[in-house]
Amino acid sequence: MMSATIYFAAENWSWPVVAFLLGSVILLWQGYRHYPARGWSRWVAATLKLAALVLLALCLMEPMWSGVSPKKGANDFVVIADNSLRFAVKNNQGQRLGEELADLLQPLEQNRDSEFLAQIAKSFRLRTYLLERVLKRVGNYENLDFSASGAGMISALSRLQDRFEGRPLAGVLVFTDGNVADRELIEAFENRDGGAPLYPVIITGGELLRDLSLRGVEVAQSAFEDAPVTMTAEVHAQGLEGEGVIVRVKDREGKVVATEARRIGTLGRESIRLQVPSSKAGVSFYHMDLSLSPGKKGKQGQQEVTLENNHRLVAVDRKRGPYRILYVSGRPNWEFKFLRRAVARDTEVDLVGLIRAARREPKFEWRGRTGETSNPLFRGFNSDVPEESQRYDQAVLVRLNTRDKEELREGFPKTAEALFGEYRAIILDDVEAGFFTREQMNLIERFVSTRGGSLLMLGGVESFREGAYDKTPIGQMLPVYLDRVDVTEANKTLMAARLSLTREGWLEPWMRLRKGQEKEEARLAFMPEFHAANRVPAIKPGASLLAVLSNEEGQRYPAVVTQRYGSGRSAAYLLGDVWRWGMKDSDLREDMGKSWRQLMRWLVVDTPDLIEFAHVQHSVGVGEGIDFLVQVRDKAFHNNGEVAVKIKVSHGTGEGEKTALLFAEPDLEKEGRFTANFYPREQGAYRARLEVHGKDGEKLGEREVGWVRNSSADELSRLPPDRSILERLAAATGGRVLEMDEVMDFVNKELPAMETPVTEHWSRPLWHAPWFFMTALLLLVGEWTLRRWKGVI
Repeated sequence: MMSATIYFAAENWSWPVVAFLLGSVILLWQGYRHYPARGWSRWVAATLKLAALVLLALCLMEPMWSGVSPKKGANDFVVIADNSLRFAVKNNQGQRLGEELADLLQPLEQNRDSEFLAQIAKSFRLRTYLLERVLKRVGNYENLDFSASGAGMISALSRLQDRFEGRPLAGVLVFTDGNVADRELIEAFENRDGGAPLYPVIITGGELLRDLSLRGVEVAQSAFEDAPVTMTAEVHAQGLEGEGVIVRVKDREGKVVATEARRIGTLGRESIRLQVPSSKAGVSFYHMDLSLSPGKKGKQGQQEVTLENNHRLVAVDRKRGPYRILYVSGRPNWEFKFLRRAVARDTEVDLVGLIRAARREPKFEWRGRTGETSNPLFRGFNSDVPEESQRYDQAVLVRLNTRDKEELREGFPKTAEALFGEYRAIILDDVEAGFFTREQMNLIERFVSTRGGSLLMLGGVESFREGAYDKTPIGQMLPVYLDRVDVTEANKTLMAARLSLTREGWLEPWMRLRKGQEKEEARLAFMPEFHAANRVPAIKPGASLLAVLSNEEGQRYPAVVTQRYGSGRSAAYLLGDVWRWGMKDSDLREDMGKSWRQLMRWLVVDTPDLIEFAHVQHSVGVGEGIDFLVQVRDKAFHNNGEVAVKIKVSHGTGEGEKTALLFAEPDLEKEGRFTANFYPREQGAYRARLEVHGKDGEKLGEREVGWVRNSSADELSRLPPDRSILERLAAATGGRVLEMDEVMDFVNKELPAMETPVTEHWSRPLWHAPWFFMTALLLLVGEWTLRRWKGVI
């Protein structure tokens, strides 16, 4: 009953009742004044008789019992049973955690509700649901088998309240193990308006469970050479604190590639980091296992309640190249020789060279044969097109590692299509500003600021200020000042100087070649001295000084400086004789090559591509969903929406491989952006291969991403209940958290008295109630018994 009151239907009898009661009091006073017995018994007997007379007198006024209660069959009441895989886990006594829940909800006879549900159905329209990958409506709980995973309780409750909006929903009773997978949605749920009261019922399954679990794995990877993939395993233990554990990482062939042993602390959790050797480019999958130390291996089956949460699949995506870099030099030099050799060992970087073999020179007839107009350097080379022969007044350019005979045929690119779409970075080495036209320098500036490419200038006699880059678009991009140099100081010969890293340089992985600071310091100390560098007075605000040159006189000069510029970045490598590094011995030559390769990777690693393909995993309450995001640009790096985008998702290998074909839809808010959604149903490893086709059907590019779905491990990662989240859910709706042994009292006592949207008024006469007259009779009998006991009768 929600509320109840007493009122009198015949209030017009109030004066006769008052007169009757006054007369009764007077008669009782007169009668008990001469009561033989003395003390308390006389007044108790009088009071009992007076109370009986009052009850009888009130019958004349017809007392009524009136109230408001839930209208039977008019209000909905929802019962949700979590069909989670966690309930199938057996406790230390070998009993399923959800056994008690199954006994409560599952019917004894087919097609009938259990006694518990039948009690609720007496007053409410009962709605029963199973919380699985979706919130599924069921007639009863015959199919409660504890086999589901990937459900989000908070999102399911939000959709349930949306579904029942405007309907008389009295309450929601949720049977759960206390683990909420989508706990990140709790604040949004608390901010919702309205909603029926929520009553979570925690099912713990008995005593403390002994278990190890891999809560999650974080992957950190670097684009630099020989850099291993770092996997951080979040290990949690319950009832096994202080035990030794081993984490192993295996490749897809089952070979162990990394192992780490650790002892679990008293807090019951450890972060264990493993270094996995560098994997091949593209998407790779690994298997991570967690187990007790060998001394406990024989007892592992008895000590852990489940092993399903002891292993996970891990996806590693090392972007696939090749990434093309344009190298421009004003003359052949040793730097390009060693740089080219170093990059040749990196299959993911493609170095394209444009080297000036001879400068422009005036054309004199006497230098050639009579009537000859081409450069004598090209004498003997046949050409079907006379205009292709190099002339005296043109620089002689040598192209190296070009894709075809048309690439760089006209020298440095003059259009955005030829530059933006082909290269990710530009290296300028010992080439003066006059080599470029003003339009080409503006194009390089847009290549960095708008396209997001990288620019690196190497030291040389015609680089930086010596190359007249001051007050040019290229000079404005550099991270060092060129207009504040003392000419006298700049022309001084650089004394022998050694290279050292600054504090910022130590933080950059691509600047280091050794593991550990001590080994890196020893490497730097053994490096040869350098004698050539472009001197600059200062670096620009916001730039990062990563390395310096120091001589015996204590003078320090910037050596390596970087900065962000627009969407891209620029770098100044002020050394002019890096080749000395590799001339001392073979080990130093190997270090120099590795340093060049890491620098090239740094230039291209964060540069946006013409086609960008990304995936975002999220929880939607019905399991894990994947949002595919595709950004397509043309060769001028303009957003291109006139394409067809196809995504092929595959799961499994060999004959058991399953595929799904998706066609991405254009995003109406941004041109060139396409989106698609995919909802995986099975756990395991997934790959998605993207193909982009132009209007004429030509393939513009393809990309690949990968991810894993560890639904069983996620479902069983947290066995202890998260009471705090459930209390917040209940408090947000006006409900409360219940224990399993409180459920029957809640249904039998609290549920009939709870406030509901639809109610009914009722009224019952008290004076017709048997207990009313029985009370008056008992009062009279009590008065008679007391007098008899005292011997008055």
